[in-house]
Amino acid sequence: MRRINPKSTPLMWVLIVLGTVALFGGVSLDIDGFFGGMLQGAGFAVAVLGAYFLGALHGANESIAAGEEPQVWLPSRDRDR
Repeated sequence: MRRINPKSTPLMWVLIVLGTVALFGGVSLDIDGFFGGMLQGAGFAVAVLGAYFLGALHGANESIAAGEEPQVWLPSRDRDR
């Protein structure tokens, strides 16, 4: 299983928060025209990229893509129970 770099996780949350603030800032400041749309589009793109990379960091391991059954999520298979 992959190890998650703990220093990169807060960076992804910062990207998501900054993107969300930019998106809603462009809507609530009522900036008309090109610059308002650019702020909204950039905010949406940054938030989506942050969410994508956060999901990639914490996503499932490569064994699922190889068709193997992940052992981490299985219940206990003890014969004593």
